[in-house]
Amino acid sequence: MAASATEGTGPVVRDPETTVVVTGLGVLSPIGTTVETFWRSALEGVVGTGPLDRPDAADFPAALAGQVPGFDAPRGRGDRSARLAVAAAAAAATDAGLDGGPADPYRTGVCLGTLLGNRAGLEPAVTAFHRAAAGGPPVPDRPLAGPAGAPIVDLADVVGRHLGAWGPSLVVATACASGNSALAHAADTIRAGRADVMLAGGVDELSSGVMTMFASLRSLAPDALRPFDRDRAGLVVSEGAAVLVLESAAHAHRRGARVYAELAGWASAADAHHMTAPHPEGRGAVLSMSRALARAGLAPESVDHISAHGTGTPSNDRVEALAIRAVFGAHAPAVTSLKGALGHTQGAASAIEAVACVLALRDGVVPPTAHLDVLDPQCPVDVVRGGARELPVRVAVNNAFGFGGNTACTVFTRPGSTRPGLARPVRTIPAGSTR
Repeated sequence: MAASATEGTGPVVRDPETTVVVTGLGVLSPIGTTVETFWRSALEGVVGTGPLDRPDAADFPAALAGQVPGFDAPRGRGDRSARLAVAAAAAAATDAGLDGGPADPYRTGVCLGTLLGNRAGLEPAVTAFHRAAAGGPPVPDRPLAGPAGAPIVDLADVVGRHLGAWGPSLVVATACASGNSALAHAADTIRAGRADVMLAGGVDELSSGVMTMFASLRSLAPDALRPFDRDRAGLVVSEGAAVLVLESAAHAHRRGARVYAELAGWASAADAHHMTAPHPEGRGAVLSMSRALARAGLAPESVDHISAHGTGTPSNDRVEALAIRAVFGAHAPAVTSLKGALGHTQGAASAIEAVACVLALRDGVVPPTAHLDVLDPQCPVDVVRGGARELPVRVAVNNAFGFGGNTACTVFTRPGSTRPGLARPVRTIPAGSTR
């Protein structure tokens, strides 16, 4: 569809001052703590979930989790989430050529999505309180005091102060859709002219509270997260962070920045159906995908790749597949869920998956879905499995759905284009091989 196609009530205008592009990437995940190690692991089908081995593992209601390897921020002090966010943002800023500081700090902002922020810093104190009440050791003085006197901090403010970004600052919490919600808000901020550059993404650390919630809903997998698999039985809770540097195309051009991709469309919708279950017809998911494509000025048949929410729970995957079929009809984009490899990184999930979408556009390859052995007949979509798939990705859709009916979708395209003709045939790369 041409760039002049309509979106709702008005035309889609490609103005360099309001076109939003991606110029920097930063990620810390259970399968890699740099962009390239993360991407290589994703393409090879490396799995980053396994036995929970942290010192306080006994306080968690599950033995399996996804942990960021080699990340030395202390656990249980309340600042692990903040340090994950700062590390991802600093890497993205460096990648974007902003490591010397933004040209105009008051026109550079931060927007981060999170499920519970660094609330996990309170959990050791709460656990100690309950143990003391049951006759255990007494609670130490000032049990809620973190390294700076309190464990709860504004994650966006911490990142902004670290990088010298004094523009718009916001933390958004739309459950597991938070990463995409943050990207959408940041893009709106740029389009509205309130900022030239936004560092946007998501972060969450492991939390016994989140695990307890999923355990109470009987949503935790006994062995592995199996997206779209016939035998899927639940999710594995994980942690991570990802930040993308977004800026107007005009600003990127003026400073000579490399552009990875365009954030061409974004939208959100509410199921208004149930606190934890998706609408059985996936109405919120359908609206988010349709509206995001309309904002981008793209027809469904122009989409090459969908990064699915794909949590491995019986209801989510079936409903998401139904929604994809409702939007795309006979057209079958290559679908993948990174959660089979990453686990569910909560509010960081769709931010990490956005990084993967951008890299799929860059390299023309879609990663496989780990732990998918037998595709569920109730999920009739083209899920990539068995190895990465080479194909000319021109348009990638990133889905994120959360409790409370929160749904959010982002659409990424190659810079300055919608959908050129296919340049090379599709090819599957066996897992573990080298491209």
